[in-house]
Amino acid sequence: MNEPRSNDTLPMLDRLDATHDQMRYWLGELQTLVNHMEDRGWDTWARDHARSVIDFFSHTARQHHVDVDRQIFPLVSGRGDASIDMSVDRLRQDQGWLEENWREVLAQLQPVAEGFGGYDVDMLRHAADVYAALLLEHLALEQGSVFPAARASADRQVKASEVRRGGAELSAAA
Repeated sequence: MNEPRSNDTLPMLDRLDATHDQMRYWLGELQTLVNHMEDRGWDTWARDHARSVIDFFSHTARQHHVDVDRQIFPLVSGRGDASIDMSVDRLRQDQGWLEENWREVLAQLQPVAEGFGGYDVDMLRHAADVYAALLLEHLALEQGSVFPAARASADRQVKASEVRRGGAELSAAA
């Protein structure tokens, strides 16, 4: 697997951090949708909102996990830091749990988004609460340990590259 070039890593981390903000926003929207459905039941607002929530978590959030797995974990895994390695292992495990929990949420949201009955608001509330708790914990671990380690790794790579480039310039001048 190819590691990202060091000069690409920092903008990539900024983009992934921005996706974390979007995830928190959409978790709030999911909560709003569940509250709406508890108070008012199904209506066109719930249908349209369910479609938007499904679109975000089925595409953007899933792609985020793929991107982190492919682009960030290789930067920090197996570098001699047992704490980071444990965090990466936990995050990978979380991704499976998140996918499973999302399917439970989706099973309740899909009928709403398609304009059918067949959802159970209590099951939706429970599934949404479990999904939100796990995702927020997952994001905190990424941002609290893995992303800072990836930034530090990228910084070290940039500095090493600058040193090599400076040495090459001195050799060429001699």
